[in-house]
Amino acid sequence: MAGRCWSKRTRCGRRPGSSGTSGRSGRRSGSRSLEGRGNGAAGMERVLIVGNGYAGLQAARTLAREKALSVTMVSAEDCPAYVPHLLPELAAGRMEAGDLFLPRGGEAGATEIAFRPGARVKKLFARKRAALLSNDETIAFDKALVATGASPWIPENLEPLLAQCGNVVALKRLSDAIALRNSLDGGARDIVIIGAGRVGMLLAEALKDRGAAVSIVEIGPRILATMLQQDVAERLHPVLEKRRHLRLHTGTRIARFGIDGGKVREVHLADGAALPCDVVVIAAGVAPNTGFMEETLPAAGGLAVDDRMETAAPGIYAAGDVVFFETVTGKKEPGQLVVNARTQGEVAARNIAGHNVACPPMFTGNVVKLDPVIAARIGDIDGTDHADFTVQRDFVRATRNGSTVTGLQMIGDPESLRGLVPAVLKRFRPEDIADLFRGRSDLGLAPLLLSRGYAWA
Repeated sequence: MAGRCWSKRTRCGRRPGSSGTSGRSGRRSGSRSLEGRGNGAAGMERVLIVGNGYAGLQAARTLAREKALSVTMVSAEDCPAYVPHLLPELAAGRMEAGDLFLPRGGEAGATEIAFRPGARVKKLFARKRAALLSNDETIAFDKALVATGASPWIPENLEPLLAQCGNVVALKRLSDAIALRNSLDGGARDIVIIGAGRVGMLLAEALKDRGAAVSIVEIGPRILATMLQQDVAERLHPVLEKRRHLRLHTGTRIARFGIDGGKVREVHLADGAALPCDVVVIAAGVAPNTGFMEETLPAAGGLAVDDRMETAAPGIYAAGDVVFFETVTGKKEPGQLVVNARTQGEVAARNIAGHNVACPPMFTGNVVKLDPVIAARIGDIDGTDHADFTVQRDFVRATRNGSTVTGLQMIGDPESLRGLVPAVLKRFRPEDIADLFRGRSDLGLAPLLLSRGYAWA
């Protein structure tokens, strides 16, 4: 497969007279030898980046500015990198595929990046320093960055449904969103979403103007369970009740599926409800893409990394949604935030290039827009106590451990809530926050937050 390169000489495509993979040997692509293909000139350190999302792209851009290396980036999808949280917008027809693509850049530097789209890594052998691709080709490396992100988690009982029924999707990839949009364009109207997490709620919101009837089924008692505590989530109910296209079914499970002609026609719930169905969307959470990792490198819940973004296997780094790291509050969490992925990708790349850089303290967070408000979670919301602040329709819950604020849950106008993220990220004291907010009339919650003598984690 031809490579696509980033270098100071070209934005995309190969240099005249070069091979697409920067000095590959002439071995046939079917080779199974674990020595694999070299991906660089003699004497150059070989770097493999697995994944081309936020973390992988940032790492590639950073390495392009570093010393001469031989870098190959592989991606399971045969398309440019894109913004995954906008897949619901694409599925609903509110955006086109090209609107989701991330700018690739072409920074000047000593290092050329060979990009291999459609090259899924079946197995990464950390000790043997080789990656086996889906076409049985192997790529040898000296150092590697795993930046494969996370994908929708498919419950075991739904895997056969996804495989056998033509109207069941999981919004894993760009192609899934396009398939859902095509179904809607073809007349699909009854949409059943399994899961009331972030992806499920974003999709339901995106579909509000498509004339679709959306039913969300959630086995738990509330929506956005990983983002908001139950009484905070309930503050969104008045907004959701105005969505005439949406019906929420929480605290119930699916009893069975009515299947006819290879498609799900009805979803029967344990409480007796029968939901008509043209399309089923599985949105039951996400899981890090670590299935290709060698068994000797533990990956339960994500790859564990140190502050240099290095895993337990020397020379193997990881960044982005695939990692499990210590947050600013000291709690182990998955990534799932763009700013984290970019920062981690840059730190990993600099250490791959021979520097000794530590990743700064980070936090987890998520945002869901349910027009006209947003719901957001920043930091750790599982504290020993909390304090609530309300101004008009804006609400903030500050989670505390003693006098230390460890996280925030927010519902309200985006402008009113702006500015609170740096407070958690940078461990600001209340007096420091006062300087940040001074002179901003749109931060109506700031005076209430500053009137309490809390320290910020």
